[in-house]
Amino acid sequence: MKRIAQILVLAAIVVAACWFWTVLFPTPEAVVRNRLHSLAKNLSFNSQSGMISQALAAQKAADYFTPDVDVDVNVAGYDPLTLHGRDEVQQIAMAARSRLSSLKIEFLDMNVTIDPGGQTAKVNLTGKATIPGQRDISAQEFNFLLKKVDGKWQVYKVETVKTLSEEKVPGARRQLSGKNTMVVTT
Repeated sequence: MKRIAQILVLAAIVVAACWFWTVLFPTPEAVVRNRLHSLAKNLSFNSQSGMISQALAAQKAADYFTPDVDVDVNVAGYDPLTLHGRDEVQQIAMAARSRLSSLKIEFLDMNVTIDPGGQTAKVNLTGKATIPGQRDISAQEFNFLLKKVDGKWQVYKVETVKTLSEEKVPGARRQLSGKNTMVVTT
């Protein structure tokens, strides 16, 4: 019985050591994932925030991007959005906070690829936005390109992933139905 207790204590120590190791020395993929989850949290807001806290939150969200960031997104049902630079990202974040009562952003299904030099990363993910008053949840696939700047991972490019329905398919014709365009192959 004493031997089993010693084995269990030893196993608990090994598990705790492994857990501490991953907390103290996370992989670059884990750091990038955590950084993007934090960005999503900073882009999200509710109506209980005051003007000053909204401005500070928009500034904090903009700090996740490089000064020369390029954002080119095209989400179904909305006008395409092209931004150049951190200041434009901050302005859009402030505009969203002034126009919407709340917004919840989530980044799901992250596939992180770190370059061999460990200085840049490509993340393919699904962005999910929940806006109050809208029945449908907006979800879109994106590519985020990040690079290390002064030891921090920062986003330098965001682009929408073109799905099959957005690309030209040989022998396909477009049908309009409401706001959305559907591709039908013949």
